[in-house]
Amino acid sequence: MTRVALGLGGTLPVRAAVEFARSAEDQGFESCWLHEAYWNRDAPTYLTAVGVATHRLGLATGCVNPFTRHPVLVASTLATIDELSGGRAILGFGTGYPARLDEQGISHDRPLGAMRESIGLIRRLWQGEKITFTGRRFSLQNAALTVRPAHTIPIYLAGWRPGMLRIAGEVCDGYLARALESPASCRRLIAGVRAAASRVERDPDGVDVAAYLLCAVDPDRRAARDAMRRDPFVSYQFAVIDEAVLRESGVDPESKRRIAEPFFRGDLEGARGQIGDALLDAFTLAGSPDDVLGRLGAYAEAGVRLPILQPVASDAAGVRRVIDAGRELARSAIPAH
Repeated sequence: MTRVALGLGGTLPVRAAVEFARSAEDQGFESCWLHEAYWNRDAPTYLTAVGVATHRLGLATGCVNPFTRHPVLVASTLATIDELSGGRAILGFGTGYPARLDEQGISHDRPLGAMRESIGLIRRLWQGEKITFTGRRFSLQNAALTVRPAHTIPIYLAGWRPGMLRIAGEVCDGYLARALESPASCRRLIAGVRAAASRVERDPDGVDVAAYLLCAVDPDRRAARDAMRRDPFVSYQFAVIDEAVLRESGVDPESKRRIAEPFFRGDLEGARGQIGDALLDAFTLAGSPDDVLGRLGAYAEAGVRLPILQPVASDAAGVRRVIDAGRELARSAIPAH
């Protein structure tokens, strides 16, 4: 069996997400990751509903942050989900999206210090400690949880800057790569995590690696690529992508400018028209089932152990084609690296 997970966002109705998660469990997926994007449905509500409807599926936030959710709230929420599900909770944790935090008037300065403080406090709370603590970002006075998790909840850190890679390697159970990383950029990021683990004498292989992979599957390769282009998030990400990442991924850096110019004029259709097949093939899973399985092999070779298939489709047929591709992956023998 090869590991595979399902990623879902906050635009889906909760009942639809539950049905997709149940289907993923039936098809051999090991976990379901729910992203929290501020203006949409919240991740813990999804995970609670999915937890009640499933029996084996891991339940992961992917991600929450310590600025919109205080570390005590994160600890209690995940412990509650873990209690409900009999030990299936997973904490995907990151610093959040600065522009959205700014829109809410939420301070997010010193993010690296905030992450280290939060991870330490959350773990101590899960262990049943009563905490009095004064840090640079958070302070607690006699804080303790009345609920204990059913198992040791793993923490996966999401981020791409060097400081976040260091934290992932030094203190976390896993690393979570964001969507729209190529196999080449994943290889570099994972190397940073492993190097950080080695520096503190941790076993680098003991840090798991998961990655969100945007996915559109259709027997008609052109239809799958067109579905990927239609996602506004894809256009935005390619409009702001680092040119160095394009170069290391074998893509012409000028492609960013060609997408960004119409995108920031408000011409979304024009931006979509500039997203070439080479760009999609380098950074997404868009094609036939065989195309997708072949591309997943490249991510495995780069060091991704747990691919999180994130459908860009919201219709049932489109999501189920992604789940079907994941079923074939789960049955395959793509080696982990």
